[in-house]
Amino acid sequence: MMRGFSFLSRFWKREEANATVEFVIVFPLVLLVFIAAFETAMLLTRQVMLEKALDGAVRYLRLTSGVSVTYDEIRTNICENTPVLPDCENSLLLDVRVIDEVTYALPDYQLLCVDRTGTATPANEFNPGTDNQLMLIRACAAVDRILPISGLGLDLTRDDTGAIHILAANIFVNEPE
Repeated sequence: MMRGFSFLSRFWKREEANATVEFVIVFPLVLLVFIAAFETAMLLTRQVMLEKALDGAVRYLRLTSGVSVTYDEIRTNICENTPVLPDCENSLLLDVRVIDEVTYALPDYQLLCVDRTGTATPANEFNPGTDNQLMLIRACAAVDRILPISGLGLDLTRDDTGAIHILAANIFVNEPE
């Protein structure tokens, strides 16, 4: 009977596996921090590239006054300059409208993005305006997280499918001909 207890006391006093126990406790936390940092970096890269592509599209819109510009041309221009947005043609939604120079009222940002469930369509416009008009262009892309276990973006705007909304906006004046 005493031999069983002496085995247990020797077992508890052994120190060979201490590093393994610490590793098992600490490694998941370190891995979670790494995954969250990677996810944040990818989300910010997508945001910056969308803003840069939108700036290029605004330049195109400003300088092509008098030429008919379509929604699909602008969206294609933005998607070609934003290679990190997956399925850009289907997930990107644009809103181009004239800003009322009396009230300067801007539309609500919560209703801009595409609903991938197909149950609702936002009331967005595509009005390229005329010469010397103050214009607002907004772009919204719905993107999925790369690693859903990261816990990133708990407070970010999402739709019912869990996609995170990346928004970019720009205000410009149409150049006269």
